Amino acid sequence: MANTQPKLLTLLTGWLWWILPLIVFGAIAAALWLLKVGGVGLPAVILVTTLFIGFGWIIVSALHPAQADRTCPECGEEALERLDPETTRGVRCSSCGYIDRDESSWFLAEEETVLEEIVLRERARVAGLRPEELSNAESDSSETDVKG
Repeated sequence: MANTQPKLLTLLTGWLWWILPLIVFGAIAAALWLLKVGGVGLPAVILVTTLFIGFGWIIVSALHPAQADRTCPECGEEALERLDPETTRGVRCSSCGYIDRDESSWFLAEEETVLEEIVLRERARVAGLRPEELSNAESDSSETDVKG
């Protein structure tokens, strides 16, 4: 008979149940030790450093966005391209012919075209509408929300 118990529950009833309180108490002890060694100003320094690292990460991510990895997993060439220009699913290698219909090609599409068109087409397909009808339906619903 297969084990139907969720994995997280298994972890909580196993060793994790005993280690979590130790981690919490260890963090409290480390904080008290830092206060004793570094004085009252140390928490402010740690807070400012943490905020600086966080904002720095956001700025770097905004100025240097991710780029698509076009490396083929089969041949290793930089030859991956989107399988279907109408969607963001599926890749094909123009070098060796490798095809993966399930792999996301979102980054590839982002570099090649305007994603809004693809998203609107997919929403229209799911809703059973033409893309023009979907954009009209969205503007109509936003007008009724404002009036209501």
